[in-house]
Amino acid sequence: MPFFRGKNLFSSASAERREKEKDCYLNNGSLVLEEFLALCDGNCRIPIRYFTAIEIDNAIKHSKRKMDLAKGSMVMGSLDNRLVLVRFNTCTLNNIHRDIAVTAQMSHLKNVLRLVGCCLEFEEPVLVYEYVEAISLFDLIYKKDGQNIKSLLSWGNRLRVAREVASTIVFLHTEFTTPIIHRNIKPHNVIIDQYSGVSKILNFSLSIALPPGELELVDDVRGTSGYIAPEYLQQGIITQKTNVYSFGILLFQLLTGKDMNSISRRADFTNSKERIDFEEDAKSNTEEGSDMNSLDSVILEETIDSKNLPINFVDRYIKESNVMDITDPTILEEHGIEIQQQLKDYLDLVKKCTADKGDDRPYIIHVARELGRIGKCLCAHTLGQN
Repeated sequence: MPFFRGKNLFSSASAERREKEKDCYLNNGSLVLEEFLALCDGNCRIPIRYFTAIEIDNAIKHSKRKMDLAKGSMVMGSLDNRLVLVRFNTCTLNNIHRDIAVTAQMSHLKNVLRLVGCCLEFEEPVLVYEYVEAISLFDLIYKKDGQNIKSLLSWGNRLRVAREVASTIVFLHTEFTTPIIHRNIKPHNVIIDQYSGVSKILNFSLSIALPPGELELVDDVRGTSGYIAPEYLQQGIITQKTNVYSFGILLFQLLTGKDMNSISRRADFTNSKERIDFEEDAKSNTEEGSDMNSLDSVILEETIDSKNLPINFVDRYIKESNVMDITDPTILEEHGIEIQQQLKDYLDLVKKCTADKGDDRPYIIHVARELGRIGKCLCAHTLGQN
């Protein structure tokens, strides 16, 4: 076991191991069933296969490839002579049981990483997905290594990623009995197929359904610092606009290639104390020289004390910025000022999505339509050049 030796996998086929596996299976199985019943009224759209701990162990024991995620790893393995991705979770605060239930209901979508099956015999359930030669959107934006990265980061592909993620959120909001709020939309939870360029969302462990007939609910603050809507951070209020805010931050990152620390350092705050407090907090959670990773350095996938977090510095920075000054230089190198209007329209959409008040933000379906319109403008511009 090259990646998980001594942690979640049991080393021998002893009676003690089998008893432990049985206990985990019964506990996790009941929780997964509860999530399925609550989510889809007992009617599962996509059947998933069950794998034993021994099958998972054998599937990955020779693997030397893994992809780091925000709270765990994705390991390449082989089951039934086909490649798969095996996801191990390291955060016990996440509801992996809900992740299994939601993902199973969405695996027919092109832009959701398809769930093949799961194993419930570990302390935290293990998920098995279809194999994709993938890179996380986080690594794609901030590490930019590899021969294929430049083409994957073209303006057209960035718009494509934005549209595909938006369409998946639309499904969450409209195709279940009640809207489901993801609560953790960020680049670490989006992977890109390096061959096709198709984006795929994963990790629905923090998702929560709105009560029937209700437009909002109040819950403990969960998510990642920098992506949490102000009304949720301050009052615990969750609505469909909570996802829109997080998605707006992701849109901004696609446009600029900037991480949250770089924004906080450049933002001209009227309250200097607030800036100092945030930078000290960020510095304490980030090793020297790893600014690229600072975006997710504080993974607050747990109850959050909002008093210790800064107010919405991103919104100030976005509103005061000139689009040509903040756009990723590689986009301008590709198209120059000829797509300036597209970039302005895109930034205007970012501003609407990250508005301080939820009522001032558009619904995600309107965001998706605007992204589609901007994409058509790019196609028309490209055709005009040929």
